[in-house]
This record gives sequence, C-alpha cells and structure tokens, in this order.
Amino acid sequence: MRFIKLKESEKLELEDIYHNHSKSHVRQRAHSLLLSNRGFNVPKLAEIFSTRTHTVRGWFSRWEKEGIKGLKIRPGRGLKPSINIADAAFVASIKEEVSFDPHKLSRVVEKLNTKWGTKLTVKQLKSFLKKN
Repeated sequence: MRFIKLKESEKLELEDIYHNHSKSHVRQRAHSLLLSNRGFNVPKLAEIFSTRTHTVRGWFSRWEKEGIKGLKIRPGRGLKPSINIADAAFVASIKEEVSFDPHKLSRVVEKLNTKWGTKLTVKQLKSFLKKN
C-alpha cells in the first residue's frame, strides 16, 4: 500500500491549491494527495477520481520528485502543429502557392503536399492563414 505523508506546511499549501487553483486537474491532484494523507489507498483514490491506479501512482511519484510543479500537466503534450512557423522555406512556399490560387485552397494543399511530402488539410491551411 502506498500513501503520501504530508508535513503540516505541505497540507496547508495543498488545501489552498485544492480550494483556489484555476486548473481543475491541479485541484484534483492536490485533493488526491490530501486524501492519501488521510488514509485513502491508491485503488480507492482511482475509483474516486475515475482514473487508473497507475495514474494515481504517477501523481504521487511526480509530487515526491517535483513538489507543486508535479501537479501540473507537462508541456509538449497534444497534437503538434502541421505547419512549423520556424521553417521559413515552407512558410514562404505556402504564401507563394496561395498567392497563385487564393480561391481554391484544395489545389494549394494538393501542391504543397506533393512538393513537401506533408499531410496538410484545407482546414489546417485556413487556420494558418488566419493566424498569419
């Protein structure tokens, strides 16, 4: 059985986070640590928070290694952008192709995908053009 034993200062800090933090996932993780300190085991916490025991143990490990920072979601998750703004040649190619045929973006996407070997969609191209 794995439990988290908190110092009084940690408990006060986690209670403040649990009641006041803007992100729900941080509040949830703080709450799980507080409950573990009160004697709730990992399977019970997994049931309470509708997650796996592996996930709860991960929260505990990150708390032990990183403290408060471990409660937040790490950067780098999610779908990576299909158009890298730092790739100046690709961005210039997009702008050039769009200037040739601005009303038929499906053709532009087709040309870019053939030329660069990408899997760009019309929706992604529209989103990029709106932002840039």
